[in-house]
Amino acid sequence: MNNTIDDSGSTSHKKGTFITEMKNTVANFVSENHSASPLSRMEQLPMQIGKKSLSQTRATFMAFVDVMIPSTFGALDLRLDDYVIWTLDHYISVQGNFGMDSIQLSSATAGMLDAAAKQLIFSGKVKKELNYSIYPEGGSFASLSFEDRLEAIHLLENAQVDMDSLPLPYRNNIGYVKNIVSNLHQMVMIGYYSEWFSLGATRLAPPENRVVERPFMTWNLVNYPSPSMGYRELRGFLVKEFKD
Repeated sequence: MNNTIDDSGSTSHKKGTFITEMKNTVANFVSENHSASPLSRMEQLPMQIGKKSLSQTRATFMAFVDVMIPSTFGALDLRLDDYVIWTLDHYISVQGNFGMDSIQLSSATAGMLDAAAKQLIFSGKVKKELNYSIYPEGGSFASLSFEDRLEAIHLLENAQVDMDSLPLPYRNNIGYVKNIVSNLHQMVMIGYYSEWFSLGATRLAPPENRVVERPFMTWNLVNYPSPSMGYRELRGFLVKEFKD
């Protein structure tokens, strides 16, 4: 994410490659005709998820990243909810005949997670009581326990949700749902081992205005010495004489 680092082995290069691949895959899924949901035989749930407020979207992704890498020095401690929201809204362009000029993908994705959570709640299969006190500005997904959040994600991954209840552009597009859920997992891991948290207050600024304000803590955890033009490494031994 830091434009002052330009090395083919850096996390910035890897994230750029990942985002490019994700853009291409997303474009392919959205450009296809929406297929009918295989769950059309299911009873339609009484919900259509509208655009989420910024606070509710943020609470949803706080709940998401926290269940991906929980505990002390986890994803939430490194503000990876900001990273996922920024990536969805700034690096992925979704175009299609959706009856609107543009789609705020973070809001739509939060709505998708809430829809899966509501279906889990309505099914009576939640394992723990809903708790709205942890993320008071959040919706259904944020109210679930860790275990139930994972189950809601599992429903999306396995196309076990009412596809017609999802917000655009996910509605009745199973391939796109599976693709974006898979990419969400990757975003959390890439953000965790990137320089995102070290950018401090500038992390939400345009890339050219970002500066490193903190040590690279996650790099230190895995003994990554930071990008370099090259590191010394044993690549073999000099051969003094060749014999047939």
